[in-house]
Amino acid sequence: MKINYTTYLDKVRGCWAGKNIGGTLGAPMEGDMNMQNVSFYTQELNGVPAPNDDLDLQLVWLAAVETHGIDQITPWLLGEYWDQCIIAPCSEYSVCKMNIANGFMPPLSGAVNNDRFKYSNGAWIRSEIWACLCPGAPDEAIRFGYLDSCADHCEEGIWAEMFTCALEATAFVCDDVRKLIEIALCKIPSDSELAKTVCCAMECYDNKKTWQEARQTLMSTFNIKTHRAAVNIGFVIIGLLYGEGDFDRSICTAVNCGDDTDCTGATVGALFGIIRGRSGIPKRWLEPIGESITTICINHFPFNFLYGLPKTLEALSQRTLKAALAFSAINPLLPVITGGDSQITPEEIETLKGTEAAQRLWKLPLYYQDYALPWAATLRVEYPTGPITRPGETLPLRFYIGDSVHVNAVFSLRFKNLPDNWSAEPAALACSLRADCQTMVETQLQVGDMNDIMTDLELDVAMAGRRQHHTVLIPVQLRNTVSYNIYAESNQSYRCRTRIVAGANSTPLDAGMPR
Repeated sequence: MKINYTTYLDKVRGCWAGKNIGGTLGAPMEGDMNMQNVSFYTQELNGVPAPNDDLDLQLVWLAAVETHGIDQITPWLLGEYWDQCIIAPCSEYSVCKMNIANGFMPPLSGAVNNDRFKYSNGAWIRSEIWACLCPGAPDEAIRFGYLDSCADHCEEGIWAEMFTCALEATAFVCDDVRKLIEIALCKIPSDSELAKTVCCAMECYDNKKTWQEARQTLMSTFNIKTHRAAVNIGFVIIGLLYGEGDFDRSICTAVNCGDDTDCTGATVGALFGIIRGRSGIPKRWLEPIGESITTICINHFPFNFLYGLPKTLEALSQRTLKAALAFSAINPLLPVITGGDSQITPEEIETLKGTEAAQRLWKLPLYYQDYALPWAATLRVEYPTGPITRPGETLPLRFYIGDSVHVNAVFSLRFKNLPDNWSAEPAALACSLRADCQTMVETQLQVGDMNDIMTDLELDVAMAGRRQHHTVLIPVQLRNTVSYNIYAESNQSYRCRTRIVAGANSTPLDAGMPR
């Protein structure tokens, strides 16, 4: 599969322009659960887009890729960038920062203390960077979508970003919206609430329901409070289907479904921009917001020591292009970005429906954390029942050792300096490991004294034949000791800093809409 260089760059430009447009359109209504009726911007913009965290976080991820190389991206690395560079004070963003501060790095940071927000919208709204770096390769895009989203989400919240990653990555090589949705559905569990909302939206469209009826069907069938990502992605699908290839109707329909309107509008805008390119976006949407990028939740200070973040859409597009070219040069799973003609066959599009790569991600544990060992191997610590406990309870742990370069190695694991009244059964573990395998051993901890919110358990890991021992700190949290802010969202988002005014030329969205 080959993608023409000029075509690819036009699609990247369209992606970021569409993201800015849709986010700006939906910003004033963010969080309002009522249906809306907008057909154009309602703010006084004067050439400046509304700030949007959907785009902000992706600038940080791009900086991580540029600095370390995309092949070095891990949940832990993105967690450190999150801790240093993201200053958003709300919802899953703040839960992630709190967990990291307490020692729960991604993916634990997205699964722990996060019952309210774990299936919310904070992850799938930042999928474009991975799609742009993996054009035409949804299985590669969802891998990075997982590494990203596990910082502040789990399960349905992660699958949501995998879905939008696949949708957008495939859009670089396919312009059939229905085909894009079918391929993206192959990347998430078929029994998930997310898959059900997407299929429900498609069924409503096929049954000739109006977009308003489709929206009401989603709201009455699914619980938006517990599965906010699933329902809002359903709104994205409504925008894509009922927009029927028209940019205005697509982004406005998504926004008019309500709730997380900046996210739904921005995602539809970005996807439309990928499919049609920037050259396919009407100029009347581009001119009011100009070319700048307005950030709101980034701490820019760390980047002053590097090279800064892109301040314009063109700078962002050029840097995305450079990173994508570097990645395609080292990854044979990606299409070639070429100066010649694009070469994409229907048979190649069909192969994108595979589920093997996605299933590997679905099967990852809910509560785990990975550690690098000094002998070119990795240790995964899994908490089968979670890392939150109290004195007197039993805490099971599983240890997986893998990624070894050794033909055969023997590892020993033993807890040392356990707190008072703690015990482990068995107290010591040993396992052998072959280079192309993973091995697992498990133990049961009897929980004793916990005199603080967090207890770090010291696990001594040694490899036979090597003098060096390695200590891994395993964090455990005392039950009922951590809380976070739960706030009521207003009809006007904290992100929207422009004055809301009546659209002088606004016409009812229903005008000309299919019934």
